[in-house]
Amino acid sequence: MKINHLSKLFLATLLVTVSFPIPLKAQNKTVLENIQETGLIRVGIREDAVPFGYRNADNNLSGLCLDFVNQLRRQLQQELKRNIFTVKIFQSTLFNRFDLIEDQVIDLECGPNSIQTEPSQFVSFSKPFLVTGIQFLIRKDDQLKFNVRGTLEGVTIGVLRNTSTEKFIRTRYPLATIQQFQGTTGRVRGIQALQRGRIDAFVSDGILLIGEATLLGLDLEKDYVIVPTQPLTCEYYGLILPKNNPQWQKLVNETIEIARSQLIIADWFSIVDSYIQETNVNCPDINPQ
Repeated sequence: MKINHLSKLFLATLLVTVSFPIPLKAQNKTVLENIQETGLIRVGIREDAVPFGYRNADNNLSGLCLDFVNQLRRQLQQELKRNIFTVKIFQSTLFNRFDLIEDQVIDLECGPNSIQTEPSQFVSFSKPFLVTGIQFLIRKDDQLKFNVRGTLEGVTIGVLRNTSTEKFIRTRYPLATIQQFQGTTGRVRGIQALQRGRIDAFVSDGILLIGEATLLGLDLEKDYVIVPTQPLTCEYYGLILPKNNPQWQKLVNETIEIARSQLIIADWFSIVDSYIQETNVNCPDINPQ
């Protein structure tokens, strides 16, 4: 996972404009027809989800999603026989990512999006490009007494507010004490609270815990550990797309396959390869839809 230097950008070949979204009027054209006509690709990317999208040490947007968008632009050049495209990037969040698609502000949203079997009538998902699951980040000294098979009574767990993870943890561990964190800095502040001893664990998808912990300089071998080894759930990540755009969905899925074959995706996760392999034991890398 390319976290050590946090600086890989594609601004030399990709025109990126970070902007605030303004809802567009309803359109009857398909996504590909709009892109062909305008030469504009509108993409939502998170800024709080290492390594998918985040701000690096120089406050520049970085992450796997920029690499993916760059590959998608090349695919569109071939598909639409057009050489020049402008990529406009909107900041997406945990809470607005579906609205940006539904309001036709963006053409796709790239981030750690668990594929839903029954999404809203306005959105769909690409094929999965990664599988992860819910896990805890804890201090290594607490590993022996942190029993995920027990009730976790009296344990204070940090979690992002109003997420499916919070709902799962409240159901699975009703006797645990839940401390909520929210906003684009919620995961960072949650892990910092763990560092300061204010909570006993922070829970999220394992790959996001690894990314944020690495960005913060935590030693995941000496001082901290992610448990359990096998995630409590299987979360298949896909890109969020507008519904009823089969050609667009096909092109995005083809780009995912190219990103896999060219190791664009694997390159970002190279240092957590063993984690991904272990996750795939119980969560096969197949489309759950």
